[in-house]
Amino acid sequence: MSDIATGNPGSRLLLLGNEAIARGAIEAGVQVVAAYPGTPSSEIVETLAEVANENELGFYAEWSVNEKVSFELAAGAALTGVRSLAAMKGAGLNVVMDMFMTLPYTGTRGGLVVVVADDPGAHYSSNEQDSRFAALWAMLPCLEPESHQEAKGMIKAAFALSERTELPVVVRTGTRLSHSTGVVELGMVEPSDMLPGFNKHWNIPYRWNVYGPPGPVAKHAWQLDRMSLVQEESVGSSFNSLRRGSDPVAVIACGMGAAYAREAIRALDLEGRVWLYKIGMVYPVPEATSLEVLRSCERVLVVEDGDALVESQLRMLAQAHGLEVEITGKLFDSAFVRHGELDTGIVRNALAGFMGISLEGKEARR
Repeated sequence: MSDIATGNPGSRLLLLGNEAIARGAIEAGVQVVAAYPGTPSSEIVETLAEVANENELGFYAEWSVNEKVSFELAAGAALTGVRSLAAMKGAGLNVVMDMFMTLPYTGTRGGLVVVVADDPGAHYSSNEQDSRFAALWAMLPCLEPESHQEAKGMIKAAFALSERTELPVVVRTGTRLSHSTGVVELGMVEPSDMLPGFNKHWNIPYRWNVYGPPGPVAKHAWQLDRMSLVQEESVGSSFNSLRRGSDPVAVIACGMGAAYAREAIRALDLEGRVWLYKIGMVYPVPEATSLEVLRSCERVLVVEDGDALVESQLRMLAQAHGLEVEITGKLFDSAFVRHGELDTGIVRNALAGFMGISLEGKEARR
């Protein structure tokens, strides 16, 4: 059996980002896995399918005929209390949108994690869509990892988060993380202790129907009520980190953008000067900590690979609370273009311009 499945807690492996995601599912005790292959997501289920039938694990994994089938298979299993994972590339999410938008009205019993691998730069895809906006539209928690270690940890945590909130959880990754390698320290396998079983009245009368009583409007109200709990989870997430600086200037970053931002800050000798706030749950952003940064700083640079999801939420927060902080990212007076992918050089150049630092005589690229 692969070391990804059998490795002892504390051991370290060099893994693809997709393999790290697979290990996170194993550590969460995943029981049902389904996907339709599509680069850059394919290795997730490829890895899991190789070890699914081993006695020590014994979970079900399949390549489905399309993304809709894979998502609905995983969703059906989650309704019975079984931890389930569906994986797809960004364009594949478009195929599942019917049930993706409906399922949150009833929620799930077991943990349901939807891994979506986007492709900034369109290396393998026909578009650069930012699938995080689908999570916003469906009002589902969305996590975005910065590193291989965090990818493993986020997947494992996402199953427990899904069960606490009774909602599917989206984990968005991208090509650079999915197809690069990094050192990952393995953790304990900690499956759910929830017993599988179907109860159509679990917590809510007629829980799993959409059109019967109490009806979709009441179930939409239930979903909206869950958002206060999701916001608490966002604020308390261990995947957020805040490093305060001496200047009233902040860099707020997420996903691979956070990795690029750390390197750019280091390269420009700005450590200790600028605030660095890394957000792990990108929807909804953690309001309490975000407001602390927005109130404490006069200027904010937002670094995210994709479109302006985090930046838009920060702008709404600032407006709602009457804050005059200057927010720069990909909207309006933008520091970044909205097409293509980021890299360290692009972020370094943008941060240098934002801070008024001359790069003359230094190697710079865009």
